[in-house]
Amino acid sequence: MSVLRDGFIAGLAGVLLLSGPALAQEDESGDDGDIVVTGRADRAPPTNSEVSRQARSVTEGGNLRHQALARFERRLCPGVIGLKPDMATLVIDRIRYQASQLEMGLTRDDGTCSPNLVVAFVRDGKAELAALAKEHGYLFQDMPLHERRRLLAEDGPVRVWTTTLARTRDGMPVPRSDGGSPPVVSMWMAHSKIYLATREDIEFVVVLFDLEKMMGKTLVQLADYATMRGLARTRPVEGGGEAMDTILALFDPDAQPPAEMTEFDRAYLAALYDGMANMPGVTKVLGVNRQLRRLEDAGEPAAE
Repeated sequence: MSVLRDGFIAGLAGVLLLSGPALAQEDESGDDGDIVVTGRADRAPPTNSEVSRQARSVTEGGNLRHQALARFERRLCPGVIGLKPDMATLVIDRIRYQASQLEMGLTRDDGTCSPNLVVAFVRDGKAELAALAKEHGYLFQDMPLHERRRLLAEDGPVRVWTTTLARTRDGMPVPRSDGGSPPVVSMWMAHSKIYLATREDIEFVVVLFDLEKMMGKTLVQLADYATMRGLARTRPVEGGGEAMDTILALFDPDAQPPAEMTEFDRAYLAALYDGMANMPGVTKVLGVNRQLRRLEDAGEPAAE
């Protein structure tokens, strides 16, 4: 997997069209820069069912009753391409802070680790990926064909490329199917209706932001959005109607995006990273309500 990481970073750096973007961090409305977070007075408290439906709607995946949700099991090393050093440092620090709140393993913050969560700010993400696919096609060899086609055809302001690896409960890699018989691994395990025999590990993630479409967004918003898309396989929110605010609506033209990761977002990630990695996805989705109650009991303010 280090070959994929190094190959991607080298390939992207080779076709990168930016040197140092001027991306504003502060609001340029003329005020003193303070962020005022307000709740939605017109919104009734969400029910457990509404929260669970929202958690399921933002989750990438099919059969969550028999599949685990992907998450990082290795130590996290975030990196940034396409920003000036001081701005890149802010994004990295923000991602590391959010990960530390989940008690995730983190590499040393000394700039020597090989990034496994890359946040890149580019002029044209679609063109950058097309160039990578043409010149470094081997980087996409482990991606299912339908995911690769969807990634390369994406027209939105953000593209997320997530590479995962199926492992047994104890961390042994599960061989990929060769198109014939399904892969087989042997291990000691008691039969259980509670947890699964395998888990899905996130090995490498790239979050590509189209620079021209980032105007008006703060670095905190972008870092939190990258965190929510990078630490979990989530999809963006569009069209409104969510029971709770979420940073995943950052690019929804019909929504007023939050200033940072919201209570729902923190509860979602906390549910994903709580307990064993080989739990069925539905267990993690239903656990968002429990994490919301925990946040409320802890007295953490909601960011809405």
